[in-house]
Amino acid sequence: MECVDVKPRVHWRDLIIGVAGAWLVASPTVLGYGLDETASANAIGVGWCLMIFCVISAWRLKDLGNEILNIVFGSWLALSPYSLGFSGDRAAALNAISVGLIVAALAVWDLHSTAKPE
Repeated sequence: MECVDVKPRVHWRDLIIGVAGAWLVASPTVLGYGLDETASANAIGVGWCLMIFCVISAWRLKDLGNEILNIVFGSWLALSPYSLGFSGDRAAALNAISVGLIVAALAVWDLHSTAKPE
């Protein structure tokens, strides 16, 4: 009988994306834009999604393509101040754009580094 190692593989980039999600959830209160309902709901909603996908990523045994979803979430975050109309709120907009670019870049890096040549 052969023992199979089923430990999940966790990439440090996935963990950073999870931390970025936690920051997004806390950022409306920390940065003081909690009264802007649109910016707050966007940050908190996307933050929770990133954290959930981080947990899924940490426990997957096969790659389920969460990098693509992280690229979509990161891109949305970067565009959301203009799409949702809170680009005038400097703290909220700068936070969404910078975290979005970081998340998308880490997801692209993760996708590229785990791609298997055919």
